[in-house]
Amino acid sequence: MAARPAFRVHRLAATAAAGLLAAWGLSSALPVSPALPAGTASGAVRVDQQEDRRSTGVESVLTVAESPDLRADQEAAAAQHQAETQHRAEAQAEAQRQAEAQQQAEAEAQQAQPAPAPQPAAVFIPVVGAGGQAAVDACAGPVRFTPVTVSVSIAEHDLCGGWDRMGWIQPDTVVSVQGYGTFTAVQRMVVPQGAKEGVLGGFAGGYPPIFLQTCIPGTSEMLLIALR
Repeated sequence: MAARPAFRVHRLAATAAAGLLAAWGLSSALPVSPALPAGTASGAVRVDQQEDRRSTGVESVLTVAESPDLRADQEAAAAQHQAETQHRAEAQAEAQRQAEAQQQAEAEAQQAQPAPAPQPAAVFIPVVGAGGQAAVDACAGPVRFTPVTVSVSIAEHDLCGGWDRMGWIQPDTVVSVQGYGTFTAVQRMVVPQGAKEGVLGGFAGGYPPIFLQTCIPGTSEMLLIALR
């Protein structure tokens, strides 16, 4: 009989302890909340990792967008691009202006140049005499140079007016030679001074019936013009 009070005391103590646990809202028999990850204490604060990542991303974007250094760099790059674009446009405009100025200068230079004097359709060559080197050296005018026998040579020194009289004559020019008739220039030939009369065979068609002869100023060459 003495043991019963002790049993009741223990039961009362156990009942009191259970009631205390119930009053605190805790139970050793309750399972861990399924919302909490395994191993998380029941009293810990839950953190939504996805929401945290989104918050971190927004914060990062705002931080970058609002960075004064980035804005300064962007403004500097934009200003440099604008300056380079303007410089290229100015360079192109200047190049165009210079090209137009050059074209205008060339046009004005061409207008300022005198028009070439019209060449006569026919030229008259007077013949003042005949003879050898002495007759040519007399500078009286064109002479029949008799040392040449394969063709009729009408010669005059360039310094005596021969170049001005004969130098401009080109093929197809009509040439009237006093005392010999009217011919057409067919070919020009340049030979060294003192060349032999055999060079006349180099004209197209061989030796011409008549040719004009004068020295070329400032050179040691002669101009021969075949007439046919």
